[in-house]
Amino acid sequence: MAALGKKFITIDGNLLPETSSFDVSPEMVEKVMQTEAGTTASIIVRASKRKFSVAWEGADDTLRDQCETFCSSATVTLVFDGNTYTCRARNLKESLVRYSNRYTGSAGLWDLSFDMEVI
Repeated sequence: MAALGKKFITIDGNLLPETSSFDVSPEMVEKVMQTEAGTTASIIVRASKRKFSVAWEGADDTLRDQCETFCSSATVTLVFDGNTYTCRARNLKESLVRYSNRYTGSAGLWDLSFDMEVI
């Protein structure tokens, strides 16, 4: 996995706060089948598919709501470093930061993360 550190990204036209982590992992899509002779054959269908993992620490409810919307959408458009990708956002993980909901008028701060896979 290529750890790129902190990044500013835009998803569906929304410029999001700086991420606490942003990772890119290239993936190879293969089709594996059995031949008539009984051996296994592998065909590379796509060699440059990318998976992005993003995370924020201490995010507010607005960002949390946006992330939930992204992960429930069929596709999202990711823009970073001048490149545009059409992705599926999945695997949203949310956890409440300990004691952050005790402050008056606050619903708390959240650690958020999800994955985006280029389609």
